[in-house]
This record gives sequence, structure tokens and C-alpha cells, in this order.
Amino acid sequence: MNKSILFEREVTEIREGVFENSNIISQFNDMILSALKKNSSDIHIEPFRDSYRIRFRVDGILEIVKSIDKKIGIALVSRIKILSEIDIGEKRFPQDGRFKGKYLETEIDFRVSTIPVIYGEKCVVRILDKFIEKKSLKDLGFSDRNYEILLKNIKKRSGMIIITGPTGSGKTTTLYSIINELNKEGVNILSIEDPIEYQIEGINQVQCKSEIGLNFSQVLRGFLRQDPDIILIGEIRDVETAEIALRASLTGHLVLTTLHTKDAISSIERLINFGIDRYMIAAGVTLIQSQRLVRKFDGKEFKGRIAVEETLEIDSDIKEMILKESSSFEIEEKALEKGMISLIENGKIKVKDGITSMSEIIRECSL
Repeated sequence: MNKSILFEREVTEIREGVFENSNIISQFNDMILSALKKNSSDIHIEPFRDSYRIRFRVDGILEIVKSIDKKIGIALVSRIKILSEIDIGEKRFPQDGRFKGKYLETEIDFRVSTIPVIYGEKCVVRILDKFIEKKSLKDLGFSDRNYEILLKNIKKRSGMIIITGPTGSGKTTTLYSIINELNKEGVNILSIEDPIEYQIEGINQVQCKSEIGLNFSQVLRGFLRQDPDIILIGEIRDVETAEIALRASLTGHLVLTTLHTKDAISSIERLINFGIDRYMIAAGVTLIQSQRLVRKFDGKEFKGRIAVEETLEIDSDIKEMILKESSSFEIEEKALEKGMISLIENGKIKVKDGITSMSEIIRECSL
């Protein structure tokens, strides 16, 4: 049966078994179709001396799909750059773009990144989760305790919720799942992102454009004059953004954001190292969740991924410790005493329940 993918400027017919076809459009469409069938998150098109290698990332692991002739690889990258409105003649600098497609009546966004490497131009196509608008927090696999704590805190009218973890740990998915819970007709939700990964109906999204000075802090100042109820900040990257976001959390706004730290406690350290006043941190931050994604079992094989998380609620005891300049170790000891389950321990529970393997927990959750 023929399947078609509708891209932004044209409709292309996708047929099975045409990957060896010399037609670049056919090769491109078949590559996309193959990646979609495998539930890939990324396609890597990598140049070597005499060939290009194509790899798909499936459940967090890169798999070699095939090697193709160097000339075909160059043409394939050019095809992607044209679709993404990237300068096809510029090969000296990294470039970013995106294109939209339709597969089986479902719209899919594709994000593109190119960089110059020693043997040519490498291209990565990220396939953005076509079902993210339908995902709820229940779908993500959080433990019952952590789910209830998170749900309680996102229902508050103010405060800052921080989701932390390395790249690829599902932070964006968690943020959007929270937005799905909160996205109601009577609520004004504003988001600032770089880039906007998913376009969500009903929220006002702003794309950062650093090249014209439109950065997180500048947009955030504008947000506060837009009568927001909920503000989503893609990532806190500097002290200015952190300060404005915390002030917003203290003046009647629910702020959702991410940080790149190894665990929940380290996020407090990061904010302190930014130079943020401890009072603002203690008063503004209500919850910090650190998470990873691990492959889960489908029978005897791995298929799909599930979150492993530790959730730190900033209650009165933790607030007091922040103000008293207690060490990270002391805060962690208190949090564990009060029932927080660490990443590793949460992972061990999932191993005991037969959801994943200990090797997955060690690979993803070792700090």
C-alpha cells in the first residue's frame, strides 16, 4: 500500500522498497518513512571520506541504517536544506531550520541542524513527537508519590517548578505534559523557547531570536505586561532570566522551566551560583524534579522509554535550610528523610517491577 508524506511545499508519494532508487526525492521520503516506522527521534546523516552514513536514534540509542554514495549524501543534505529554508550555499557555519510534514493524516514537525565537519556537512533531522499534544502526566510513568506531588504543585497559582536533567532526558515532554493539564480556556499561558519544539494550540509561544537581541530576559519582561497566569521558560541560562522568573513566581504567576543539572539538589546550587538571593530561591521555587529516560521492556525486548525521576518539594523545612545556608548534602539528607526517592532508588524500584533493566539504570542514572 502506498503511503504519502505531505511536506511544506509539495506532496510526495512514499513507496516501499525504493531506498536504492537514485532519485533523491524518493530516497529522502523513504528515509523519513523508515525513521517514522522505527519510532526514531533523530536521523543522523554523516559524511566520511567516500560515503555518507545514515543512523537513526531509537529509544535513545543510535543504530546504523546504511551507507550511501558520497554524491547521493550531499544531494540528500541539500534536499533537506531546501525544505528547511536553510542557505544551501553556506557550508562553513552551523545552520538550523525546520519543515513540516503529514504522515497518515497526522502533521509532524521536523527540526534540522547542519554543521561543517572534516569530510563535509553533517545533518541531523529531529522528528518531533507527533503525539505530544495528547500526552498527560500519567503517560510518563512517574511513581504514584511523585505524580501526586507534581500534580499538587502545578495546581498552585504561583511558584516556580524546575525540571532538570541532561539533554534527552524528557524535560520538554514533561513541561508540555504539564501544559496539557493546565491548558484551559480561562487561563493565559505564555511560553518563551529557543527553539519552539512543539506548537501547542491555545498557548502563546514566542521564539527567541538572539541575533536581533530578542533573548529570554527581554521577552520575559514583556510577558509580565501581558497579564499571564502561567509562564513557560524553555531554559534558564543566565542570572538575569533567573531573577526575572523568580520575581514572577513571587508575584502571582506559575513559572515552569528547565535547568541542566545532574540532580534536583544541584538546581539550588546552580541558582545560588548565579548570584540569586537565597530568600528569592526559598520563597519562589516550589518543586524541582530531576529525571532520566530509560528503555522499557515489551515482553523480552526493549521498546519505548519511561521516566525515572526524583522529586524534591520545597516545603518549609527545605526553605529554612536554604536560608540557613545548609550544604547540598544536608538538604539532600533532609529530603530523603522526608520521603524523597533518589533517581537510583526510583530506578531500582522499576527494575524490581520488571519495567526496565539494571544496566539501563546504571547507564542513564549514574551521577
